[in-house]
Amino acid sequence: MFDIRLSQEQREFRDLARKFAQEEIKPKAMALDREPEWGKRVPWELLKKGSQLGFRTFVLQEENGGSGMSDHLTSCLVAEELAAGELGTAYYFMLTARRARDWFELRMTPEQKAYFIPKFVGDDLYFTTVAIHEPETDFGFDYFTETPDNVRLKTRAVEQPDGSWTINGAKAYQTVGYLAKLIVVRAQTPDGVQSFLVEGDSPGLSRRPLSKLGRRVGDNAAEIFFDNVRVPKGRILPPAPRGRTDMGTHPTIAALTLGLGRAAFEETLKYTQERVSGGKPIIKHQAVGLSIAEMAMNLEAARRLIWTAAWVKDHPEAIEGGSIENLPYEHMATAFTGTSVQRLTEQALELFGGAGVIQGMPIEKYVRDAHVQKHVSFPVPSRFKITEALVGFKRKVPPFHGGD
Repeated sequence: MFDIRLSQEQREFRDLARKFAQEEIKPKAMALDREPEWGKRVPWELLKKGSQLGFRTFVLQEENGGSGMSDHLTSCLVAEELAAGELGTAYYFMLTARRARDWFELRMTPEQKAYFIPKFVGDDLYFTTVAIHEPETDFGFDYFTETPDNVRLKTRAVEQPDGSWTINGAKAYQTVGYLAKLIVVRAQTPDGVQSFLVEGDSPGLSRRPLSKLGRRVGDNAAEIFFDNVRVPKGRILPPAPRGRTDMGTHPTIAALTLGLGRAAFEETLKYTQERVSGGKPIIKHQAVGLSIAEMAMNLEAARRLIWTAAWVKDHPEAIEGGSIENLPYEHMATAFTGTSVQRLTEQALELFGGAGVIQGMPIEKYVRDAHVQKHVSFPVPSRFKITEALVGFKRKVPPFHGGD
């Protein structure tokens, strides 16, 4: 049976996220976004307080220092609320949280857990990233869970006589990459591509921050360079359990985008009720009212699709039992939400008129953030996966060779 009902625990944690986002994150968002130096755009105190409230660790089981709320739906509820406060800040918490569950509890060996979990739980600023993309190539995120056998990465890992590994190469566009204290690096070995657990302070590892059009607060993308970086023996992350993606973050990314869209919608709804033209609030003009209605419908449609995707990831048996069709809901959610929210912010900009393009206005920031989110929602690969599922074929991926 396909049934989504929020528990009291989920409602309470969602409300805690909403209070933190609206009272503490949102009031600081515009000033942080305008900071010219990336280091000053990192909301250190917000990251510490959010961690202390549990937004980084809640997915872990209680015995590992978390709250035991490992389901994807709870993550989506929290992601929407935090992103409605400020998108980049929310990214720190949510991607790290989902990775914490999938890496620390579902994939790591007992020895890896014993080493990394105490570090993660004990440090309020312990965030993580995945190093996949390589400079000057099109090898990206969609290969993380389905790496073809014929792929050859430029980033190489060579095993040493003592069982350790040495990594050389470079990665680009890593979300939260500049400050991450744990980096899962996809590197080429003689036995194929492997995932290595690399600590951010490893000798030979260097980074260069990348400034983006939007999502500038907190979330600092980076290039990461590996110059004979030594990885101790036993630091290869085991593969994902059968039936799971490596991180389970697609619904969470969609929910982050949804939170951005909701913030833009709420700002626009308020403005159209206050702005008077022709002797009445502009929302009472038919064209404006119709735009507002369309924005509201698309947000709610996105939310239901995200919740469905999250529920299906938590209940794979529902597909096997025939309670719900076997469709790529997570790809539907990311692609639809990314496109819809980008369009929503453009509609909002039109309703704000000249005021909307002034720097320092919230809607101007939302438009920039939405362009970034549409890009990271993987609109083309996601649509390919939807089509493949509908008609029952597998798209052929051309061989990728990043090196000899």
